[in-house]
Amino acid sequence: MIPRVSRPPAPGWTLPPTTETDGRALVLYVDVDDGSFRETAERLRAAYNVIRAQKDREACDAIRMYHQHLVAVLLDVDMPGSILDGILLTRILRGRVPEMGVPPFARNLPELDVPIVLVTGSESYAHEDMRRYGGDRLMQKPVEIHKLTLALTDWHLARR
Repeated sequence: MIPRVSRPPAPGWTLPPTTETDGRALVLYVDVDDGSFRETAERLRAAYNVIRAQKDREACDAIRMYHQHLVAVLLDVDMPGSILDGILLTRILRGRVPEMGVPPFARNLPELDVPIVLVTGSESYAHEDMRRYGGDRLMQKPVEIHKLTLALTDWHLARR
């Protein structure tokens, strides 16, 4: 929280960092829906910094930029306005799509060793299918902090 001051800050003053340096874990959430993002970010902000990408290209750019700091990637299953949906992007991130089938903007992404949580507003998807595509968990929108924390814990325990 930024402290309130009664006078203007000194010249050259900038906002204190609010990303990975504030102690909260960094999560990438890819969703075009503003309301869903706001509600999820509000629910997660006590423990997580949530960065947003709205479309597939932005998601790839964010993964390139933040991959070393991410603890999880949340992908909307349906990504309207994108070439890739959440399932195909998951398969690419897990190395399950031949390079010839990957759009140029999604090639050569850094390897991610974090859970990928597929997020949906629909109940028409099965957990088993999401795992087969390379996802680690399927969650309903808006994502709840305790469910995400449990998914991260399960993922780390399974890797031991």
